[in-house]
Amino acid sequence: MNGKTIILKATIFLSTMFLLIFVADEISAQSNGEFAVTASFADKEISQTEKIELNLDRSLTSEDGKLAVFIGTTDVSSLFSVQDKTLSYQPSIFPLPIGENQLSIYLINKAGEWKTIAELPLRVKAEGENENVSDETNSDENNNGSEDFSEENGNTEDGKMQWEFTPNVSLNIKGQNQTKTFPEDAAPERNPFTDLAGQGNILFKFSKRGWTLSNQFDFAGSSFIQEALRFGDLQNEAPKIDLSSYLVELSKGRFKFNLGHVSFGSNRHLLNSFSSRGFTLTVPIGKQNDFTFAAANGSSVVGYDNFLGISRKKHSLVSGTFAREFVKERPGGLRVEFSVMRGSLLPLENFNQGEINDAEKSLGFGFKILGNTLKERLRYEASFTRSKFTNPSDPNLEQEFEVTQVTSETKNARYGEISFDIIQGLKLWKEKKLKLTGTFRHEEILPLFRSIGVFTQADRRKNQFEITGNLGEINFGFGNLRERDNLDDIASILKTLNRQNNVNVSIPLNSFFTGEKPIKWLPTVSYTFGLIHQYGAFLPTAGLFTDESQVPNQKSYTQAVNAQWMISENLTIGYVHNRAFQDNRQIGRANADLASASNGITVNYRPFQTLGLDFDFARERQKSFELNKVDRTFRIGTRGTWTTPYIKNSVFSGGFSFTMAGDTGNLNDTRNGELDAQWAYNFSLGENKFKKMSGQFFIRYANRYGDSIDRQFFFNSINKSQTFNFGLTFNLF
Repeated sequence: MNGKTIILKATIFLSTMFLLIFVADEISAQSNGEFAVTASFADKEISQTEKIELNLDRSLTSEDGKLAVFIGTTDVSSLFSVQDKTLSYQPSIFPLPIGENQLSIYLINKAGEWKTIAELPLRVKAEGENENVSDETNSDENNNGSEDFSEENGNTEDGKMQWEFTPNVSLNIKGQNQTKTFPEDAAPERNPFTDLAGQGNILFKFSKRGWTLSNQFDFAGSSFIQEALRFGDLQNEAPKIDLSSYLVELSKGRFKFNLGHVSFGSNRHLLNSFSSRGFTLTVPIGKQNDFTFAAANGSSVVGYDNFLGISRKKHSLVSGTFAREFVKERPGGLRVEFSVMRGSLLPLENFNQGEINDAEKSLGFGFKILGNTLKERLRYEASFTRSKFTNPSDPNLEQEFEVTQVTSETKNARYGEISFDIIQGLKLWKEKKLKLTGTFRHEEILPLFRSIGVFTQADRRKNQFEITGNLGEINFGFGNLRERDNLDDIASILKTLNRQNNVNVSIPLNSFFTGEKPIKWLPTVSYTFGLIHQYGAFLPTAGLFTDESQVPNQKSYTQAVNAQWMISENLTIGYVHNRAFQDNRQIGRANADLASASNGITVNYRPFQTLGLDFDFARERQKSFELNKVDRTFRIGTRGTWTTPYIKNSVFSGGFSFTMAGDTGNLNDTRNGELDAQWAYNFSLGENKFKKMSGQFFIRYANRYGDSIDRQFFFNSINKSQTFNFGLTFNLF
């Protein structure tokens, strides 16, 4: 039997199992009390006062529980009359909200648990909306052509316009006095200084007849040129007040157009949440399809220049995505997406990522399918991507040298994930229910795969399996990961294998075994264990590897125990213990092992409502077996916050910490101490309902000391500093 036959039979087997699980889950849903719901307003637009009916496939019994109906976030259950299998509502007193709404139906069982059984789109038109245009025009003329503007939020009614205007400005005056330092050459370059910085945004929002237009513009500025938004790009030519971001959005129902700083793409390997300045357009095609077109600058951009973000064709991304929902009544039940992307990057400086060293191009497409069964017991996602990547010739990099021409590469990537609730709500002990979920993930990215729409690490194959669950308040999980590279098995390249296992469990001892009366001296305990083994599969040939000692082989173990005691509302104590061991198994380096252990205690105490105190203590030990050296670190710290009733709106805070470090051989020692104190005062001016101006004034003092001694290299360093800072922040509107 050849490989293709085996793959074909395995595919048929998995498809059959998937179909059986899907069908079994649907049958189980029907036999376990689920309802099928049909609505009188399906596939049409109704008026605000039109009667609506919800028809169930069977009558509601006392064993089922009761139903709850929501329109948007409003509970309208009491407005519906129930007769046999029909729920009806005549909205004569309380008209239905205009526009696109969602009507949700929930089943509440005897235990008080809520389950969604239907989510239906409810489209409501304004009264008289279908009357002729002349009547509407005459009505406008009778109103002298004026619009009724309102600052209230909600659905637009009778064609009236609603609007919002929300400005916000935050100004920050910050300064620092003459800092005292030792040695003197360690003093900061700007000493002293006073700067003015600020941020602001303006929000406009208009709504009429279901259409919504919103605009938001964000600005940032600083009197200190080196803190200007684009100083890294324009140096001293950077404007001190600049446009940091903006977004213009026009929407109605599922139609949406965004211009400005946008984020788009949902394909894991082609284009995934790419953010830059550009535009996106989502157009619904029927009730189950939609198409999204997007174009954006190839890298992050801020400022007034390149306002649209798409002025450079060779430094941009363009994509299109067609999506279809195959289960109309249950969005997300089965969704398929097909995406294409073309991108090109120039070696330009990026405002937040430095410089792109080379020009790049990629052209690709991808499929994605995701969904779940009716009760969401089975959830799945799969994607396939094919991308053609090119490095164009760049004279600035070649500098007249003869270089090997880089050829285009067309490679694939794939991803799959499936989760299944093996056990759902099984009662085991004292009404404690068990839930157990298994998840499997597979990912393969072929060598030389690259798409400029997302960062991926090529030449990788991963298989990951997880089991997670909970029994009442107990949570637990187990995970296994297997990863490898060098998928082409090139003999001269090292193949690295990665094996990982992890276990975690959390148990609230104070309440799980004691029922309704928690025992305060029993903590909530959690434990985690991790094992990582990374090693080379073989000694490469015909390469730079000449000896087995050059092949890495390392195994690492980590463990952590955490305990939290809630003694009272005013006192909490925590303890954490970490332990790690790095076992180097590489030939010739078997003694290059490392071990570490740490213990930490935290105490949070609030003796009064206005006073809070925090204490922390930590001790760490690290041992190098190869150097026969042990390093130790000790830290103690405390911090307090006092909201004084004697000075209204004032907060005093301060803290102290001290750290000691050194080795058992007395070769080096380090001492560090920090002390700080701050007074902050909050104020506001204006009416009680609308704060026209608020702000904060603070004064801060900090004193730091550091001492380091290295007796092996005869080095001794002492550093001291004292700083006094102040700041004044205004928030306008």
